[in-house]
Amino acid sequence: MNLIILSSNKIQPYKLINDYENKNCDLNLLGGQSIFIGYMRKSNIERSDVISMKLEYYPEMTNKYLEELGNKTKQEYKLKNVLIVHRIGEVFPSDCLVIVACWSKHRKESIQAVKSILEDLKHNAPLWKKEYYSDKTSKWVENNT
Repeated sequence: MNLIILSSNKIQPYKLINDYENKNCDLNLLGGQSIFIGYMRKSNIERSDVISMKLEYYPEMTNKYLEELGNKTKQEYKLKNVLIVHRIGEVFPSDCLVIVACWSKHRKESIQAVKSILEDLKHNAPLWKKEYYSDKTSKWVENNT
């Protein structure tokens, strides 16, 4: 089973992953679980004074894209379960921004799948990010950062 969540609320990553796994994963059949949890930083390559970020999206477009990404990755890597969670709206440093978790029969597939999903999210997902800085300026962030 795949689960895609776009949330404007704070994410408790370990609770969310544990709840999903307990409800949806038959660990008797699974040998590998790989997880990536990403947090917002207060700095980037250019600046060290990021105070917040706003993530915008088109609900139907973004949901459809993430569902297709989950399904494609599940099939390609022979996964049993896929969880993709992404924050939207206003986010602050140290907030959980993204979770990607994959369950498979063997560890290799789950590890490769998580990396594949993250790269796709980073470069292709229809999410638009705007950073806000301590000097009251802001800037749209390119999808490859």
